[in-house]
Amino acid sequence: MFTIRAQFALVVLGIAIALLTRTLSRDKITFPHPQSVLANITLSHSEDAVSRLSQLIKHRTVSDSQSAESHARHPEQLRLAREHLQKSYPSIWKHLTVETVAEFSLLIRWQGSNTALNPVLFVSHLDVVPATEGDSSEWSRPPFGGDIHDNFIWGRGAMDLKFMVIALLEAVTHLLESGWTKPERTLYLAFGHDEEVGGDLGAGAMASLLASRGVTLDFVVDEGGPILVDGLPSLLRTPTQIALVGTAEKGYNSILANVSGQGGHAMTPPTDHSTVPAIMSSLVQSVDQTPPTPQLVPPVTHFMQALAPACPNPFLRFILRHCENRLFGPLLARLLTLSSPNTAAVARTTVGVTRMNTGSADNVLPDSGSVMFNFRLLPGHTLDYPLQYLRNHLGKFSSRIRLQQVGGQKAREATPVSSPSSEQFKIVARAIYETVQPKQVQNRALWRRPI
Repeated sequence: MFTIRAQFALVVLGIAIALLTRTLSRDKITFPHPQSVLANITLSHSEDAVSRLSQLIKHRTVSDSQSAESHARHPEQLRLAREHLQKSYPSIWKHLTVETVAEFSLLIRWQGSNTALNPVLFVSHLDVVPATEGDSSEWSRPPFGGDIHDNFIWGRGAMDLKFMVIALLEAVTHLLESGWTKPERTLYLAFGHDEEVGGDLGAGAMASLLASRGVTLDFVVDEGGPILVDGLPSLLRTPTQIALVGTAEKGYNSILANVSGQGGHAMTPPTDHSTVPAIMSSLVQSVDQTPPTPQLVPPVTHFMQALAPACPNPFLRFILRHCENRLFGPLLARLLTLSSPNTAAVARTTVGVTRMNTGSADNVLPDSGSVMFNFRLLPGHTLDYPLQYLRNHLGKFSSRIRLQQVGGQKAREATPVSSPSSEQFKIVARAIYETVQPKQVQNRALWRRPI
């Protein structure tokens, strides 16, 4: 579901993107008063934007790498989604260059006037993960209904990530309709159709296409994080809006633990806990009880240091400011792991059990089984880390467990960490400030403060 104040929140996001879009056309950062842009973008469009998002959610654009060659489980739904966008945003299809890539992905180019400036790419995706429907579904509203109910928009893609597709197209449309038809810097919008299964056929194909054309990007604006309107009460106590600007992405790896053993009749199970299910359970329990060691690394340390000035507790403020210290860093990391699953995830490489398979009959002890472990890697952890970590949990039955790195989404290490002091970061930060605190943008002291 997607909360609305959707009528307000979606358009505010659109305003932020529009401001960012205008800022990106400049080679250097300046501080003009933002009201000239804000005056042309009003909340009168909000109901239409919400309706368009609701309609996009209704299309079952589920990606599937296992059974669909194109990674599209319902190809006709992606075609209908594209037709919906073209009908909803005719000025974009008229004034910008829109290409269909790999049959279902969309690459949109807004040509700039200054070819000496490297383009900027905005990224989103049209696909969603599957959702159980019918009587067995845990959804309180239909996952592909796009229902607007109790000030929420419900459905797959409302948060991940169809709302961003709509927000980007709304922002560009508002700029075109306000007479701002050509940026100085070329801008791209890329909407993939298989992000949820790795993006090889969508984002990968578009990246290859841009590379073949010799396009060098200045930077990429991807999914990103939210603006926490109520802040982080556990750290700051007082409501302080916090904009989460992502400057890196965790790595990804999946390891399959194949377990073998002696099967037999269920009437005479062994008494030494050596059945395949027992070994699988022991491995899972060991991993669950001893997760990877927490540690703070950039960009998390950058985020903690940026929070420090807003923290009213002098002791905690000192720890936040010195979170890279060998004493305080581990202490703060430990506190984050105890706070919530969300904060724990930023303080360690995470590992989750996503599949367990064994057995073929209710009266037969299985002689094989498997457990799938999914890792999200902190910057600095290599692709070998999951194997090394799991080997420490094999226990006395290590000879019966074979670890295997598997396919699916491609294994990858964490991305490089972008600098929060870079000009590109400042452009994004400025767009956020112009949206939520426009009167304070001219205060350069505030502008220099990291977000």
